[in-house]
Amino acid sequence: MSSAMAHNLMRRGAEATIYNEKLQLPTWGIVLFSFTAVVYLVVSGVIEYTLGRVVPTLLMIESPPESIVFEPLATDDTDDTLNKNPDTSTEAQAVKPKPTTASFRATLKLLSQKGGFRARFRGLSVFLVNRIAISWVAQFISFLPFVPRSAGTVVAAVLCAQLSVAWTHIVISEPSPKMWFRRLPSTKTWSKVAAPTAVLAIAEQVTVLIPVYLGMMSGIGDKLQTPDQMANIDGRQAWIITLKGVGIGALALVLGFLLVVPADVSLTRVQASLLADSEETIVPFDRSFNGKVIPEIVGGTGAIGMLDAWKSFDWAARVRLVKAYFKVFLMQLAIASVFIVIAVLEVALVLGKSKKVADGEPDSMGLDLM
Repeated sequence: MSSAMAHNLMRRGAEATIYNEKLQLPTWGIVLFSFTAVVYLVVSGVIEYTLGRVVPTLLMIESPPESIVFEPLATDDTDDTLNKNPDTSTEAQAVKPKPTTASFRATLKLLSQKGGFRARFRGLSVFLVNRIAISWVAQFISFLPFVPRSAGTVVAAVLCAQLSVAWTHIVISEPSPKMWFRRLPSTKTWSKVAAPTAVLAIAEQVTVLIPVYLGMMSGIGDKLQTPDQMANIDGRQAWIITLKGVGIGALALVLGFLLVVPADVSLTRVQASLLADSEETIVPFDRSFNGKVIPEIVGGTGAIGMLDAWKSFDWAARVRLVKAYFKVFLMQLAIASVFIVIAVLEVALVLGKSKKVADGEPDSMGLDLM
C-alpha cells in the first residue's frame, strides 16, 4: 500500500516537472513536515547516543564478574544430620553473577541510580564538542592541496584524540562536579591513544568508502537522479536496485563488525586504562587488565597496548556487544520504518491540499516545489 502510494507521489512530482509546474505547499504542511523531521531526529538521536554509544562503552570496559565464593561457617556441632552432603558443606560454592551490562534495562537502571534520567546523556557536551572540532579540523585540512577528505578526517580525529579520551572517562566514571574541560587528560597521554585513534578512524573510512564506491560502480543512483526517472522504474528494475542496495548495505554491516568494532573496543579500553587512580568506574573494571598494564612508576607505560586491549576482551563480552549493536540497529530500522510511513501519509495529505502553479504565476502562500 505504502509503496504504491509512494510510486503515485513520485509520478505526480514527475508530471509537475515535465509540464513546468510548481507544487505550492500550504504553510501548515511545511510546519507538519518540519515537526515530524525534528521528532524523528530526536528519537533516533536518543537511541543512537544512549543505547548505541554510552551503553556499549560501559560494556567494553566492564571486567568479567568474579566468582563469589560462599563457604560454610565453622561450627562445633557434630550432628551428622547437618552434614549429610559433604560435597555441599565442605566445598566452596561459586556463584557467578551476571554482568552489569547484561541488558539494556539493567544498564539504564544503573545509570539512573548514578545520576537520574540525565545520566543517560552523560558526556553529551564533550561528545558534541569533539564532533564539531573534528569537522572543523577536517574541513581546514581538506583545503590543503592533494589531501583527500578521508585523510583529513583521520588526521582530525587523531589531533582531537584528547576530547575522545575525556568523553570515555566521563561515561565510565562516577559523577563528578567538574566541567568536561577540566576532565581533559594531560597532553602526555596523547601519544598513547594516537595510534588506536588512527586505526579506528581509518576503519570507519574504509567501512564507508568501499560501499559508496561499489554503489557508484553498480549504477544504483543512475536511475534515481530525477523524479521522472524514479517514476518510470518498472518492477524488475526496482527489484534489481533493491537487491543491490541490500547487498551493499550488508557489506557495510560486515565491514563494520569486522573492522570498526574491534578498533573501537581497543581504543575504548586503552582510553579506560588511562583513567586517573582517583576516579572510580560505575561498572567493575580491572585497571591492571590481568597484570598487562605496568604502572609508569615502575617503568611501564601506564596504559594497555592496543592488541592486548582487544585480546583481553573475552568472547562472552564480544557476543553481548554484537547483540547490543544488533538491537540498536533493529530499533533504528523500526523507528525509520514508522516515520517513513508517517511521512508518506503526510505527503499524500499535503499534496492533496496543494495546488499547481504555472511558471511565472505569483505565489500567494506556502512553498513552491519543482
